[in-house]
Amino acid sequence: MVDKDGPDIESVLNDDDDSLNRRIFRRRSVLWPAKIIVGNYEFSCQVWNLSLGGARVRVDIPLRVGVDVSLSVMSRTAIPAIIAWTEEEALGLEFCTEADEIRTLFEDRLHILGIDD
Repeated sequence: MVDKDGPDIESVLNDDDDSLNRRIFRRRSVLWPAKIIVGNYEFSCQVWNLSLGGARVRVDIPLRVGVDVSLSVMSRTAIPAIIAWTEEEALGLEFCTEADEIRTLFEDRLHILGIDD
């Protein structure tokens, strides 16, 4: 049965929908070694892209959405985050800290990253 008052299937599944792809912060592709810290354990990973709000990382261990982690990049202070999504060997991290703190952590790279606005 079709609900005439609800959204049509195209609007729900369309990946080009601005509401699905809209980002608060600009993302920049990088290829940086890093570590994901889960409790007392550290796992090597690779940051594939970074924004002031989060990161996409490649990691060889399965972690679940909603898990609290920290991301340590280039010997900087670890950034608290939550796993927002998973996809094969990739994780989407949402930083649990203000954008200004991330900006400060990477202040020497902001112009290169293009996230200085």
